[in-house]
Formats: sequence, C-alpha cells, structure tokens
Amino acid sequence: MKVKFKKIGFILTFWALANIAWAQNLAFITNQLENTVSVIDTTSKSVIKTIEVGDKPAGVIASFDNKHVYISNPGNQEINVIDTDSLEVVKTIKLGQAPLAMTLSHDNQTLFVADWYMNRVFSINTQSLEIENQYEVGKSPSGLAISSDDKLLFVANKNNNSVMFIDIDSGKIQSEIQVGTAPFGITVDYSKQLLYTVNVQSEDVTVIDIKNAKVINSFPVDTFPYIVSIDEAHNQLFVTNKRDNSVSVVDRTTFKEIKKIEVGEFPEGINIHPDGQSIYVANWFDGTVSVIDTNTLEVTDTIETGEGSRAYGQFIIER
Repeated sequence: MKVKFKKIGFILTFWALANIAWAQNLAFITNQLENTVSVIDTTSKSVIKTIEVGDKPAGVIASFDNKHVYISNPGNQEINVIDTDSLEVVKTIKLGQAPLAMTLSHDNQTLFVADWYMNRVFSINTQSLEIENQYEVGKSPSGLAISSDDKLLFVANKNNNSVMFIDIDSGKIQSEIQVGTAPFGITVDYSKQLLYTVNVQSEDVTVIDIKNAKVINSFPVDTFPYIVSIDEAHNQLFVTNKRDNSVSVVDRTTFKEIKKIEVGEFPEGINIHPDGQSIYVANWFDGTVSVIDTNTLEVTDTIETGEGSRAYGQFIIER
C-alpha cells in the first residue's frame, strides 16, 4: 500500500508541475524600430525569444483563448499571426495602408483592424484570413475596442476628436461622441460598462457611459497620455504619459490621481498582469519594459527588450 501511495503522490506532483509549466504568462512587446517582437516570461521577467515580424510593428492583440497573438505592421501593411506554442509567425495578412489598432470578437472569430491612413476599420475572418467587411470611420482611427456582447465597435478618431459607436452587423454609426483633443487609446471597463478615451493633446481622459452613449466625466493626466489599463482588484486606473516618462495612477471611482510613477522614457503600451499584482509598461525611447507593483505602486523591475518598444494593445497571455 505504501508503494501505491508513493506512486500516486509522484503522479500528482508531476501533474501539478506540468500544469504550472503550462500556465506560463508571456508578454509580447512590439519593437517598432527593429521589426521584432520580444517575448517576456513574466515569471523570470526575462526575454525568452525575439521574433522577426513585419515593418514598423506597433499594435498587438492576444486572442481570448491565448493561442494566437496578432501584430500590426503599418510599415509594410500587414498583420502577422504568432502561434503562442511555437512562438513563430504562422500566418500573414496583407491589408490597407497603415494598420495600427486592433481588437477581437470574444469568440476569436473576427479580427478588427483600424487603418490610420484609409480612415476605415477592416473585419477579418481569423480562419480564412479573408476581409469580411469594411467600416468607414473618422480621420486617423487610432483606438479600437469591442462591446462585451460583440455587437458594437468603439473607434477613437484622433483627428475628429470623437469616438464612434458602430453597429457591427449593419455597419451603421449609432453615435459619434465628441471627447478631448486627439483621442488615441480607448479601453472598455466591462464591469462598469464605461469607456476610457485618452486624449493626447488635451492631456486628459474622457469617461463615456456605454449604455447612454454620453460623456459622464473627464480627468486630467500628464503630457501626451497614451492609453489606460484597468486594475479592478485595487479599483485603480493606470495611464501612460508618454512625454512625461510617467504613469498616472487614478482612483477608478472618484477619478482623482493617487500617484504618479516614474518609468522609462516615452512609455506607451500598458497591460495589467493576469494575477493583478503587477502592471507592465513598454517604454519606446528606452527599449525597455517597466514592471510596477500594484500594491506598492513602485517600479520593481526593468526588462530590456528592443528598440522602439511600443506594445499598443493587449499583449499579455497565459499559455
């Protein structure tokens, strides 16, 4: 009987270790000036692979099943599809003139890509890689997000100072809401049904009620803000301030600043880690990623990545 118990214990231990190894969180950082993606193991906080992609990679979106990561390359008008097991580019999609921001339907079947120059959003079938639809939007669409029911597309039009609500099935613009000056990043707060639109030139964040399609608040941040990441556990918002080399931490209820954290130079992309204990910030000028502890609000690690680290979008997955 003792032998059997030892065997069972060994099997359970092996199974547990195998599952720990499988549940590996990875961050995919686009390096715009060297045409690569740095893959960071967030446990060791080190780059485990550098993947060559298209020209001037900028945007990134991870699939909800964590099987693929999509990279937008405005320099050569293509989207690369990275397999998260092999960490290789397995497919390439050609489209538009300057694809940048992306979002995915929650069933992973449709990829939406905003084209900066063409003033439109493409929808792509992720199985066939064929363009299914095109939506005419405002000037220089820079931010893109999707509603929780996959019925509405939210588009930040930088040169129109507006956010559009687009019905995905009909392609009709349901609402166009005026926000701050030069809106760029747009983030959905699904639990509160709010949109946070970061306005580069007015240096503030507009808060939009999704149900009523109207602005309900706004709050100031710092110079050339970029995008918001949400920390639900601590009820905080984190906003990258590109030209201030900082991240603003804002109370998610009162919209008052709690703290401003110094990071690397020209921070752009920002994501909360799946465990909620840290925030990852890509620093364009430094070619680094800063890791912020969400409890202490201090930078705990700096990871060297590549030239022009941008990582605009959802870049952390659990493999």
